[in-house]
Amino acid sequence: MEELKKYFQQILGVQLEIQELESEQLNKLPFVFKSNFKFYSTTFRNHQLILLELNKEDTFNANQLRKQVVEIQKKLEKRIIIVTDTITAINRKRLIENRISFIIPGKQMFMSELLIDLKDFEKDKTFKKSVLLLPSAQLILLYQILHKEDNLSQYTFKELAEKFQYTQMGITKAIENLKRLAIVKVEGTKEKNIIFEKDIEKLWKDSEGLCINPVMKTVYVDDKPQGLFKSNTTALEEYTDMNPSSIEYFAIEKKQFYELEKNNQLVNLNSENGNYALEVWKYNPELLTKGITKKNNVDPLSLYLSLKDGFFDERTDMALDQIIGKYIW
Repeated sequence: MEELKKYFQQILGVQLEIQELESEQLNKLPFVFKSNFKFYSTTFRNHQLILLELNKEDTFNANQLRKQVVEIQKKLEKRIIIVTDTITAINRKRLIENRISFIIPGKQMFMSELLIDLKDFEKDKTFKKSVLLLPSAQLILLYQILHKEDNLSQYTFKELAEKFQYTQMGITKAIENLKRLAIVKVEGTKEKNIIFEKDIEKLWKDSEGLCINPVMKTVYVDDKPQGLFKSNTTALEEYTDMNPSSIEYFAIEKKQFYELEKNNQLVNLNSENGNYALEVWKYNPELLTKGITKKNNVDPLSLYLSLKDGFFDERTDMALDQIIGKYIW
């Protein structure tokens, strides 16, 4: 529960007080529930919540879990939130499909019954910016994870700006974003450097929930521009056991896309169908691919982030788990 407290503080700026559920409340429940969960209580924005910590995910069944949650909610007359340290993409998808509220500390928060309240936060643009990575900051983070041999702590701010093709002001904003979210520390006075203190596993665990989908939008064309990297389900073949999709997807950095669009160099550009699908990316995918792909694909972590919240078949969900297993754990 300490990780959950940190996550709420980091994401929502809220200091939770969590207690074990009182015996008087526990005694209202059948014994089977007590063996499946650990029970805690807390208050969030004037809502009393019951936190159910899963004892294990091995026998996970979302339909059965939903029945249990409904039953517990009736007995205790409180909103229920599932808490688990780890979960597969398949089970995460099933929880969302069944509208079961859950929190994976450091990774994801889905609270279906409190969405109206959570939207209040989203009305505050300053708040939204403060709890998510900027595209430039995400680029730096993913590079550090994927290119362990090229530790970014050795570069000054000026050198980082050159490396990632941003202005000095742009790279400073990215680093401030990383610093505010406790991903890096900054050392030095005149010549400053960023320091990643966490190992790769911890770095990913603490930052995945802060990452954005790199894809801004998807459009379609009949002729593909040269020099693009394969993306979406087309790129899964290299990093997983999946076969490539029937339609070919390619990533294009937004500046390049708008330049081609302005000059009418995209054949039959539209938002519905075409020979090729172009994903317009918020950062340059090429900057992460060197030494990673052998088949001209986008990097695996950006690929994962672009697909993880989509609703695909079970094989695709398993492929996404393969990516994290291979490149993080």
